[in-house]
Amino acid sequence: MLHVTTTSMAGIIGEFEQYLRDERMRAPRTVQRYREVLEAFSTSVVGSGVDIEAMNKTTLTAFLRDRARSSNGPSRATWNTELSALRAFYAFLYGQERIKANPALRVERQKTLTREAQPLSLDEFLRLVDAMGESQPAYRARNVALALVLFHTAMRVAELVSLNVDQTDLEARVFRDVRVKGQKRHGIAFNDVVCEALEDYREERLRYAPEGEPALFISDRRTRLSVRMVQETVKRAAKRAGIARAVTPHLLRHSSATQLVEMGVPLPVVQEICGHAEITTTRRYVHLADTRRRQAIDDLGTAYTKRRTATGRKVRPEQPGA
Repeated sequence: MLHVTTTSMAGIIGEFEQYLRDERMRAPRTVQRYREVLEAFSTSVVGSGVDIEAMNKTTLTAFLRDRARSSNGPSRATWNTELSALRAFYAFLYGQERIKANPALRVERQKTLTREAQPLSLDEFLRLVDAMGESQPAYRARNVALALVLFHTAMRVAELVSLNVDQTDLEARVFRDVRVKGQKRHGIAFNDVVCEALEDYREERLRYAPEGEPALFISDRRTRLSVRMVQETVKRAAKRAGIARAVTPHLLRHSSATQLVEMGVPLPVVQEICGHAEITTTRRYVHLADTRRRQAIDDLGTAYTKRRTATGRKVRPEQPGA
């Protein structure tokens, strides 16, 4: 076992740092970043009296997660950078025959966002909304409403299709008792943009919804809209809007969260809006006042309306016969 003290660990890190500079020719910024990670690793591991070689996938993953909890919302790329530092360090020790294996190789890297998964800009979303209204004239209001609900509430598509008419409170601007991954929360707030779209859809829905049908969103078969149908509707509209990358209902949710963060909404507020258990493993179940969630949703609606007006569009998309 390679058992080290704080002093000997500092010496090993120094050797590793020199190895990175002289033999690996790594950039100074990379060397400095790796050193910072390993100093934190030293404090965590050496401070607890654990042998470096005794570390395994579970303990290394726990270290990375602890790092996440102690920072301000690290990205997946940050996780991968810190994992790279650990892998390089263990590879260095293995090359010098100080250890018999590299346990960091067993820790999985995080998948980073591909080009196709990049969030939509607000301008792209406006184009998508226009295309949603044009794709199926008979269901124009429905398609526009579901797109606006997905984006302005950051709702999951499964939650969207589960909505019933009696859960929709237009006066209070809230969807009540929405099931989120098998659990209930008191409500999902929506803004004036969504409220107006739902009012338009309510009139359209009367034309084709069977009497007594509980589902809010109805398919052309006059039954509850399915997840697959929503996915296909969004996909077709994105193509019509000239958006080259793949657009899914989940991407609208991701785009909503990204837009909120860019607006300066605190991460705990975004977490509560999205119904996340964690934000990149940094915070768990952060409970916030309803007024803060409401203000964040209203701010998103205001930003959307301003951008729509600024680009020469009417606040509400044209309806048939209007």
